[in-house]
Amino acid sequence: MALARWFSPDMRARIFADVQVSYSVLREAACDYSRSGMPDHQRWDALRSLIDTAAEQGLRRVTASEYRSAIGSRQIPNQASAMPAEAVVRQLERPDVWQAVVDYIVTDPASRREVLLRLSA
Repeated sequence: MALARWFSPDMRARIFADVQVSYSVLREAACDYSRSGMPDHQRWDALRSLIDTAAEQGLRRVTASEYRSAIGSRQIPNQASAMPAEAVVRQLERPDVWQAVVDYIVTDPASRREVLLRLSA
């Protein structure tokens, strides 16, 4: 209910546009699970600002960590960052993960360049 209340047509258009916003970010904006103490409208204003800034800079997503920093709340450890490198590499065996990595490399010029440089070394 809290999330639906803030899904105005303007916010829906921003969230479903070119900048990806994860469900974690939306949930944080709606419910303040990380206890920023910021009022609802200010958390949503911060999200709007992050989306607009990301779009202006050509970025593709707003992460939960970036959002929590913007609202001044405590950071919640990312499950992936707590995983050993071997466990992360094993995730590449999943077809959906493999495809996401390939898609990212194909669409991101800096990543594509980095992969090609490493392959040619």
